[in-house]
Amino acid sequence: MISLDPNLTTFLIQIAATIALFIVAKIFFTKPMKAFMDKRHAFVQGQFDEAETAKNEAEQLQKASRLELMTAKDNANQIVEAAKGEADVKQEAILEQARVDAEAEMRRAQEDIKRERQNMLETTKKEIAEIATSATEKLIKKEIDEQVHADLFAEFVGLVGGSNE
Repeated sequence: MISLDPNLTTFLIQIAATIALFIVAKIFFTKPMKAFMDKRHAFVQGQFDEAETAKNEAEQLQKASRLELMTAKDNANQIVEAAKGEADVKQEAILEQARVDAEAEMRRAQEDIKRERQNMLETTKKEIAEIATSATEKLIKKEIDEQVHADLFAEFVGLVGGSNE
C-alpha cells in the first residue's frame, strides 16, 4: 500500500524534478520569450517614435499654416487699404471734374443769359421804336417819307439805347 506520509526521497526527487523543469524551461523558453518581448518592445517604441514625429510635423505645419494665414490677412488688408486709397483718389478726381464741369456749365449759362438779354434789349428797342414811330404817325396824321422815318427811328434808338446801357 502507498503511504501518504512524506518521504524524504520522494521529496528530494520532486524538488530535483522541479529544478530540472525550471532549467529546461529557462533554456528552451526564456530566450525565445525574451526575443519576442524585445521585438514587441521595439515595435511599440517605434510606434511611439512615429507618433511623436507625426506630432512634431503637425505642430510645424500648424505653425506654418498660421504664418501663411497671418501673411494672407496682412496682404488682404494691404489690398483693401490700397483699394480704399484708389477709391478716395478716384472720388476726389470725380468730384473735382464735377466741380469743373459745373463751373463751366454755369459760365456757359451766364453767357447764354447775357446774350439773350442783349438780344432781347435789341429787339425791345426796335419794337419800341416802331411803336413810337407808328404812334407818332397816327398822332400827326400825316405821312412821313422813308428818309424822315429812318431819321426818327435812329434818333429814338439813340435816345433809348443811350439811357438803358
